[in-house]
Formats: sequence, C-alpha cells, structure tokens
Amino acid sequence: MTDAKSVGALPRNRRLLSIGLALVLAGALLAHLVQTAGGIRVMDVRFMGSDGSPMSALLYVPPDATASTPAPGILAVHGYINSRETQSGFAIEFARRGYVVLALDQRGHGYSAPPAFASGFGGPDGLAYLRSLAMVDRNNIGLEGHSMGGWTVLAAAAVFPEDYKSTVLEGSSTGAPFAAEGTPTFPRNVAIVFSQYDEFSQLMWGVRSAGEIAKSPKLWSLFGVNAPVEPAEVYGSAGNGTARVLYAPAVTHAMDHLSPEAIGYSIGWFQRTLTGGKPLSVDNQIWIWKEIGTLVAFIGCIALLLGTFDRLLLLPWFAPLAVQPVMAGPHRDGRWWISLLAGAALPAVTLLPFFQLAEALTPAVRLFPQSLTNQIAVWALLNSLIVFGL
Repeated sequence: MTDAKSVGALPRNRRLLSIGLALVLAGALLAHLVQTAGGIRVMDVRFMGSDGSPMSALLYVPPDATASTPAPGILAVHGYINSRETQSGFAIEFARRGYVVLALDQRGHGYSAPPAFASGFGGPDGLAYLRSLAMVDRNNIGLEGHSMGGWTVLAAAAVFPEDYKSTVLEGSSTGAPFAAEGTPTFPRNVAIVFSQYDEFSQLMWGVRSAGEIAKSPKLWSLFGVNAPVEPAEVYGSAGNGTARVLYAPAVTHAMDHLSPEAIGYSIGWFQRTLTGGKPLSVDNQIWIWKEIGTLVAFIGCIALLLGTFDRLLLLPWFAPLAVQPVMAGPHRDGRWWISLLAGAALPAVTLLPFFQLAEALTPAVRLFPQSLTNQIAVWALLNSLIVFGL
C-alpha cells in the first residue's frame, strides 16, 4: 500500500525512466557512429602474452586496411589506473587517417591479466600482436602512450628496437623511474608532448614545473643538446630515426586525452614520420562527439537508475522506504567530528594497502575480470565498513 504522495508521483516516475532510457540509447548510438565513421571497424580482441597471460585491447581497422593492402599501425596505450577506452580520442583520429590502431589494456588494467607493471607493462606483447596482423604494414608502425603508457611503449621499443619507426610520449618521459634511458638514437623519431600545466614534471623530467622542461638535463640527453630545447623545433633527422621535437599544449596532465591540440600534435608527428594513411588535416577532428555521446549516455544512466528506484518505491515491498525521513538534530558532538575526519582521511591512507590486499584476495575471475576494478571495489567496501563501525 502506498500513500497519496507516492501515487501522485507516478507520471513523473514514468517520464524519468523513459527519459533515462532514451538518453542511454541516443548517447550510445552517437558514440558508436563517431567511432565507426568512414567504415572503421572497432573490435574487442584478446590474445596471449609471451608468458601465457591474457591480454586485452580494442582494435580499430580502417576499411582500406587488408592483407593485400596493409596499412600503417599504431600501438596506443593509456596511463595508470585507466583502460583502453581512455585512448579513444587518439585511436579514432588515427584510424580516420588510415592507421590500424591497437588500444591496449596494460597488464593489470582493464581486461588484461594482473599484475600491473609486469612484462614491460604489456607493451612488448602489444607490439608483437600488432605486428602479427595481416592488415598491418610491419615496417611502418608508430608507438603512442600517455603517462605510464609512455613507459609501456618504451618497453616495447626496448625489446623490439627494429620493429617500429616513430614514438609519441604524451605526458610521459624516458629514463627513471620505470623506462629505458633516452638517448639521441633511442627511441626512434620521438615527439614529447608535455603540457604546460602537467603536474608530474618532477617525476617525469626532474624539474619543478612543466614550464622548465626545456631545461631538463634528462631531456637534453634525449635530444643530444647542451642548451634549452626549443619547443616545436625538430632536432635530428626522421630519415635515420633521430628526429626529436617538444610540444607544449596548454592543458594539464589528465586533459591530454581531451585536448584537440595534444591529439593534433600526435597526428601531425605520425603523418610526418610514418608513410601511408590519409592526409587529413590535424584540425579535422571528430572524437569530441564520441565523448559527448558517452556523457549523454552517462547522464541517461543516472536518470534511468533514479527512475527505476522511484518505480520500485511504488511496490508494496519497498513502500516503507518512501516515508518522510526524520531530520537529525543540529547537535554535533566529538564522536560526530571524529567520524567526519576519519572518514575523510581513511580512504587516502588505506588506498595502497587495501589495493595490495585486494590483489591477493580477489584475483580476476570470469565474473569479475578487471583486477583493478576489483581492487577499487574492495577498497571502497572496506572503508565503508570502517566508517560504519565508527
């Protein structure tokens, strides 16, 4: 039995449910149409790494890429605690220009087997798989990675130094702590796209701020110079694999994924250092509409859930939950403040320990195949139990 207020809300509940479903379908359709524009096929691929571990990726195949007419290939890799979908802006634009793109899940991320950081982050296995595809020109391959994904593609370059032609490091670096040292000849034909407001300049290039990267001794070693590097000026020669360039888009580290400027620099560099493909302008970008479609679907998902919950409250089993809540009193004692402060601090303090615990106790299985997602879920659940106990 329901009260009059709940019954009177029925038309609104029906609208919210319908609007949510419509937004989910419309957003998903828009994202799909952008990803497959021009006849591009996007496939979920799984393959075995060199140590037998399952690997995951999205493969973008332009219509003209066939076994009889192989196309240039690009290995595109996301950063830490991301997944293959994070590279969709880059992958869409590369594929529109005729490149076969393998957007890889790093080891321990997405649907690739744990642990993270293993086997060169999965980079060598990704490059080996890309080169095994009949529609890919094995002698015409580029590597692109953001943040830790840059270290992933550098691991691939170090293991297979003759199997690629050029590199783009987005918000990433050569050398310590996790990559091979950069030299005037390694990696081949590299573009450093390091944003003006990147937060990880100290970790990546050993300088206090992103604005000082041109003066980084580590960058000088990569470029083979003893003076500040001039942004947008090409050093070395693409013909012998020693070309180097520094670009500085006006965004932050994370926003490299959503920056037409950062994506444009990557497009331009591969057009300059790889042969083949379609000569579309770097400004001709449509990926943002995929992100808009995803946002619309996300908003629709929230509306769909709220509409579903509202509908459930009309059923006899859930009707008691629809009563007006009793407001808590204004008094806040010491216990309340302790709970507030502990609830704010605990998630940060327990992040790494609970992630390590989850990796040991909840490995990826068929029902829950994303190890990193399992770790986040365990971390959230344990913190909820602790705060509830307090």
